[in-house]
Amino acid sequence: MGIKTIPLSKWKRYLKSLGLKNKRSKSSHEIWDFDEPQKLLRPLTVDLNCKDVPITHIHTSLKTLGISKQDFENEINNL
Repeated sequence: MGIKTIPLSKWKRYLKSLGLKNKRSKSSHEIWDFDEPQKLLRPLTVDLNCKDVPITHIHTSLKTLGISKQDFENEINNL
């Protein structure tokens, strides 16, 4: 199968479903992370300029979150 891009709104719904929160916004970017004590080693950056999230951004974020591509595809299709 393989996902190429997903809409920004769906990506943000997915992050919320994992328990992440928008911690701050600066210009055209949002910073997403968990609350204490579950914080990520590196928070996720969401670019608000793109209406579709590029696959490279998705892959980088999944690696940070420790989520496999297969699990992501299964979960994103259910949103």
